[in-house]
Amino acid sequence: MELSLTVLGTAAPFPVPGNPCSGYLVRYGPTSLWVDAGPGTLMELQRHVSLSELSALWISHVHADHFADLPALYYAYAFGEVSRDTKLPVIGPIGWAQRVSAFVTNDVAHDMSTVFHVLEHDVDTLANVGDMRIRGQLVAHSAPSYAVRVEASGRSFVYSGDTGLCRQLTEMAKGADLLLCEVGCQDQRDARRSVHCTPEDAGQMAADAGVHHLMLTHLAPGLTGDEALSRATAVYDGPITLATAGLTINI
Repeated sequence: MELSLTVLGTAAPFPVPGNPCSGYLVRYGPTSLWVDAGPGTLMELQRHVSLSELSALWISHVHADHFADLPALYYAYAFGEVSRDTKLPVIGPIGWAQRVSAFVTNDVAHDMSTVFHVLEHDVDTLANVGDMRIRGQLVAHSAPSYAVRVEASGRSFVYSGDTGLCRQLTEMAKGADLLLCEVGCQDQRDARRSVHCTPEDAGQMAADAGVHHLMLTHLAPGLTGDEALSRATAVYDGPITLATAGLTINI
């Protein structure tokens, strides 16, 4: 079995035709982990795995471009006649279930625990999803945001979530086979203000962590893929790939 990554979407801060916001599917055999549920990604997810077979969902943080399809997922399970043997485990920041409930509730209250196994990040989140071992780590962002490391059969994948340059992500990514890192800012001054990475930040953390492969995602508006790759290459000499919607790679 191969540990694989499928890119569902990368757009920031809103979906565009052909590219939903942040969302990724990590698979190992029959186990499927949906990572971030940005707007548009629920639709793309179903091209690859049925909602009845999805193993778990990981939410890095509750900014809308990483989170907004979760209410639609609740509708699918609560009202869409999607059959599951067990509730879907959803791991997210503290209070995520209350936020979704507040969004979908009008005259009737909706309890997320009726369809989801509600789980919340701790400072260092540990869990098993099928044969995957997953670990979360709080990183630097303007809202509580968690990177995730997924390991299976000796292979390892790390996703930054949204973060600025930080020691926590570098340490989590040590020796990883693939680091998927956001590049949500074009220049250092904006990066420090909004707490996102520049291409140089992503490259520096990949180099410091000794990762085998760097993939750039969630590009800042106006930052082209060619520019992001060129700038990251200046500080990281390993292979670099640009994440694009629909791309699947073995890790």
